[in-house]
Amino acid sequence: AAFAGVLHWYHITTLFENDRHFSHLSTLEREMAFRTEMGLYYSYFKIIIEAPSFWNGVWAIMNDRLTEYPLVINTLQRFNLYPEVVLASWYRMYTAMMDFLGVPTKTCWTVNRGKGLSPVESCEGLGDPASFYVAVIFLLNGLMMSLFFIYGTYLSGSRLGGLITVMCFFFNHGECTRVMWTPPLRESFSYPFLVLQMLLLTYILRIPNINTGSLIALCVSNIFFMLPWQFAQFVLLTQIASLFAVCIMGYIDSCKLQKILTAHMVSLVVCFILMFGNSMLLTSYYAASLLVIWGILELSPKVLKSSRREVYVWVVEGCAWLFGTVTLKYLTSLAFGIADDAHIGNILKSKFIGYKDFDTLMYTCAAEFDFMEKETPVRYTKTLLLPVVLVVFGVIIKRVIVCLRDKLKVCKYASLWFVGFFLQLVYHVLQLLAYSVLAILIMRLKLFLTPHLCVMASLACSKQV
Repeated sequence: AAFAGVLHWYHITTLFENDRHFSHLSTLEREMAFRTEMGLYYSYFKIIIEAPSFWNGVWAIMNDRLTEYPLVINTLQRFNLYPEVVLASWYRMYTAMMDFLGVPTKTCWTVNRGKGLSPVESCEGLGDPASFYVAVIFLLNGLMMSLFFIYGTYLSGSRLGGLITVMCFFFNHGECTRVMWTPPLRESFSYPFLVLQMLLLTYILRIPNINTGSLIALCVSNIFFMLPWQFAQFVLLTQIASLFAVCIMGYIDSCKLQKILTAHMVSLVVCFILMFGNSMLLTSYYAASLLVIWGILELSPKVLKSSRREVYVWVVEGCAWLFGTVTLKYLTSLAFGIADDAHIGNILKSKFIGYKDFDTLMYTCAAEFDFMEKETPVRYTKTLLLPVVLVVFGVIIKRVIVCLRDKLKVCKYASLWFVGFFLQLVYHVLQLLAYSVLAILIMRLKLFLTPHLCVMASLACSKQV
């Protein structure tokens, strides 16, 4: 795991350096290398480190007069800037400590650019703000690869499974991540914590009795995943929807699911507080879905007297979840007067009914917001990722059908699977389907699909599949 982490850190660092020649740029050129919204995020990091004190810098970004002049806005709330706040605090502590010890933090020299261009000063080392900023991001994503090895090993029950996960990630690297090209984007800070969160969830699904420590760890990983990225709530929506589907089919008891939902609710409330009462969190589909699923789990046994394994119960509970989530989302948005996330629904409408407005046209003109490229499955096939996962997927689906074939009742061996291996397999298959839908609709969301395909490939080494 450690070797995989170091290897990935070295790989993305080298790719970034070869693409930008970052170490040989001047300070101004490095900042200009952060194009589009990347430069916006970095500018707030720069404000904090250049302020007279850390708290002066935080106050400055919480009372910003430039971004939406003449309005004064809290950019920490608006743009999910907690990563910049944390990195700025680390940078200030690092430089202060090194100055106290008399240790130089950067080396500067004059670079002759030739062709009549004036020479520029270029500094290298963690004392350079831009270098420190990207170094921490690459370190975090190096640790992510260590988590992928552990994830694949734990899911498959074999170290070879962890190795296959890592190899698949590297063979499909361009489809898995873009951190080496766009380090400051929110996903670079957020996604590694989703990997940790899903690993913890897999552990919770496997063990028969949930301990408090694992729920706390799940809650904390949720917080670290949601704080840096507004889109995180939609990913977690697919997760709890997948878990609810597993519960509907009878592969997880409602008590266990309610404990998981509690961890999600607590993390949502904590993020709401840390984001200074950001109403988008409370009016999200994610929040609505949490409440609706909780209500269904409480009311279904009282209203529907039949076994949860009956087909009509699946249909009723599924429809109740869908209708309840959409309705509650609409009512809460109406009550709070929130329409900031309307562009997301409009993007989806543009995919199906040709809806157009300024925002959707601005988003959909970019390739990453278009439908998945036809070449993507071809690339998956060339690296053998797709064929392997299809085989694993087929085997799991076959077991589900066998388990439910006898009048849709769980087979006699299912009780062993409830608290063990089979439960997590069903969840991962449903999560894979959810990620596939997201990636097909919006190409940028391959970020979730491809790594999950790599994790699923590890099951080729599992003796239980």
